[in-house]
Amino acid sequence: MTASQEEFVRLPRVTDLDVDGNSAVYAASWKGASFTWVGPEVGFIARVTPKGYTPPAMPNFETLSPEKLVEALRSPSHRRRLEAQRALLRQTAAARVDRNSVLALLRDVAADATASKGSRIAAVNAMVLGFPQESKSRLPRMMSDEVLAPAILHALASSAQPRGLVSPDWIERPLNSANPVVRRTAANSASRLVGLAAAPALVSHLADADPIVAQAVVRALTDVSAVDACLKVIDQPKARPEVRTAALRVLQSLHQTRVADALIQRLSSEKTESRRAGVITALCRLHFQEGPWKGDSWGTRPDTRGPYYQPESWEGTTRIAAALKTQLNRAEASEAAFIGREFSRHRIPAGDALETLLTRAASEPSLLPAVAGQLAESEDIPAKAVPLLVRAANATETSDAARAQAVIALVKTVDPEAWRAALNALPKVQATKSENNLAEKAANAFRNAPKLDQVHGVFEAVAAEAEGPASALAETAVLRLASRKVGAPEARAAANASLDAGWSQPKRRLQILKAAAQIGDASRAAAFVAALDDADPTIAKTARETIGRLKIDPDKFRAEAKATKVGDLPIEDVLAQVQKTSGDATRGGQLFGQIGCNGCHTVKADEPVKGPYLGTIATVYKRRELAEAILLPNKTLAQGFVANHFELKDGTEIDGFVVREAADAVTVRTITAIEQTIPVAQIAQREKQQRSLMPEGLAAGLTVRELASVLDYLEQLSRGSK
Repeated sequence: MTASQEEFVRLPRVTDLDVDGNSAVYAASWKGASFTWVGPEVGFIARVTPKGYTPPAMPNFETLSPEKLVEALRSPSHRRRLEAQRALLRQTAAARVDRNSVLALLRDVAADATASKGSRIAAVNAMVLGFPQESKSRLPRMMSDEVLAPAILHALASSAQPRGLVSPDWIERPLNSANPVVRRTAANSASRLVGLAAAPALVSHLADADPIVAQAVVRALTDVSAVDACLKVIDQPKARPEVRTAALRVLQSLHQTRVADALIQRLSSEKTESRRAGVITALCRLHFQEGPWKGDSWGTRPDTRGPYYQPESWEGTTRIAAALKTQLNRAEASEAAFIGREFSRHRIPAGDALETLLTRAASEPSLLPAVAGQLAESEDIPAKAVPLLVRAANATETSDAARAQAVIALVKTVDPEAWRAALNALPKVQATKSENNLAEKAANAFRNAPKLDQVHGVFEAVAAEAEGPASALAETAVLRLASRKVGAPEARAAANASLDAGWSQPKRRLQILKAAAQIGDASRAAAFVAALDDADPTIAKTARETIGRLKIDPDKFRAEAKATKVGDLPIEDVLAQVQKTSGDATRGGQLFGQIGCNGCHTVKADEPVKGPYLGTIATVYKRRELAEAILLPNKTLAQGFVANHFELKDGTEIDGFVVREAADAVTVRTITAIEQTIPVAQIAQREKQQRSLMPEGLAAGLTVRELASVLDYLEQLSRGSK
């Protein structure tokens, strides 16, 4: 089938839809509401009816005869069919119908190939739910109809009948259907209808050509704990890789000691590395289990790194960890690297295993990619690992993916050599297309590194060299640090001092202009406009190119510099003026970064979330409301971004909004736009604060037209998202 969407009504902030039996649609809007209480007069429900359509009269279903209710199942309205079915079932339960005659009528509707699919399925559901015993002899003959077969299986599986309701052949025949919908429904129904007896039939479809069917088979085998059947599959020497992988997926979902022991035994006895790989992955997945939700393990920002929201140890964890460590110690380099990557992917604390990996990597360069892959996913980077990561980042033989992962790991440190290596390696990474968007992830990790402020001296020193790609990259970092409205003031002051000093040197001035054009930074627009008259023709030409790239109109810019600033005007005057003032969306995008909005907000759906996403904000708020949110940030608070105040057991106090919440740690983004991970065990007290982390006065230095430009930029983003 091909799914499509057609816009039929426009409403602000739609939260729910419903439809009635007269084809009217009810749409609920959250217009005017906020995450905090703003009074009862918010939101509305709109009733939307088709133009020129008069629905048939609505019957009183409770007074209709059984025959009329069966006839009503032929209605084109799903809601009417549903109500007719319910009324018929109520009459059946109250013994007010002739069961044989009603069952015959239902069978006629179900068997009528001219009736709609919805009507036939409604009849099947009524047969199964209202006449479970009488319909049982009739249903097998109807299973040959591929419209009815999925409906019959679904209805039987959804009923309150016990497992083992039907024999395995009920599942075997539809599993072999040419129709993937029938096969999928058979797989989904197998565990409820047949139980473990369905395992032999299901196993033969582990590698079904339809991936949705294959997934349904895996889930069904997991539901019936088909351990023996799946162990038999993975033990077959000639089992197809995709079949063996699917069987291992079933086993890795079964947290049973017999499963863990069976896989550990096969890990030690299997002679082929490629066959051991699947067992290693399954054991890594079994290492933790999903812990019971306690009500506080995740909120509006859950930890979505997987494979578990709340990983917890279980009875098999210790044995699995010991087996994996033993295999790591005796593995060849390629397998040791694979084990390291699987530890990282499954968020298994490396512990002694990481120490083993680091020690071996010091003398076995082939393990450096595994070290990079492991540490790219780690919160903390051991000092011992930094030289290895530097080697991985700098070595010519390092793969593109491993180099990107080395950069991701290096920028989590405050080691100057680590950052120098990252500056040298990242331009090489950005020139490639590494797997899983690693090049983009490395660039994002560099730009958004929480410890950026602490290594500003490295950027300033490398930028001052004004030589090659590393210096050019360092210059972009210096520009960003200098223009940030949040972050350490010392780093901002040092970055500005570096730019001021460098501007006096022609070679550095040229580099600053090019870096600003590259990242779209117009924070030093006044200097760029002045450089149009530079005595050095190369610099003047580059200034023209930069101003062109930044779309700065020199004449308008000079005039704007003399205009009254927002901070000098009453807020009501600003709000009134900005609604009727047109700005420049391109300039608004520059100012968005210049006043620090991008420190806590993202505008692209594929960017890592920082604070409230603004890519579609203008579809939710009108222009005046957007201006108010900038000028009066505490007036309304975005859902999920309320400030939290943490008091730690050592007396430390931290304010920020939660960006990720796991069972053992909470990660917050502070007012300085730095992410900080707080172990739950260290939290003495936590409370929400009804205020925004966004400081007031960010737009005070803008003119009304410049503020209008920011609003134009946000509105342009929202138009582009439609």
